[in-house]
Amino acid sequence: MEGVSKFFIIASLFYLIAGTSLGFLMAFKSGKWVLRLMPAHAHINLLGWVSMLIFGFAYYLVPMAAGRPMYSHSLPYVHFALSNTGLLGMAVCWVASRFPNSPVSPRFVWPFGLMVVVSLWLFMFNVVMTLFA
Repeated sequence: MEGVSKFFIIASLFYLIAGTSLGFLMAFKSGKWVLRLMPAHAHINLLGWVSMLIFGFAYYLVPMAAGRPMYSHSLPYVHFALSNTGLLGMAVCWVASRFPNSPVSPRFVWPFGLMVVVSLWLFMFNVVMTLFA
C-alpha cells in the first residue's frame, strides 16, 4: 500500500488516538468541560478515525475491484488536504468557541465544514468515475 491510501490510514490512526484521548478526558471531567469537548470528540472519532480509514482502504481497493486505475490520481490528495484541514479546523473552533470571552465564534466552523463537504464530493466523484467511466 502506498500513496494517498497510506496517508489516510496514518491520519486515521492519529484521529483514533486523539478521539480516544478526548473521550478519556471527558470521562473524568463533568459539566461544561464535557459539553465543550463533545462535538470535537464526535467528529474526530467518526469523521477522523472511521471515515479516514474507509477512505484509505477505498482508494486502495476500488481500483482493484474496478479492474482499472483510479480516475484521477490528484483528486485523492486534494481530498486528503481538504478533509483533514476541515476536520481539524472544526474541532479547534468548537473547543475554542466554548470558552467564556473567547474571540472564536461558533460561526467560524462553517468554512471548515464546507471544506469537508467538498472533499466528500471529490471522493464520491472519483470513485464513481473509476467504477463507471
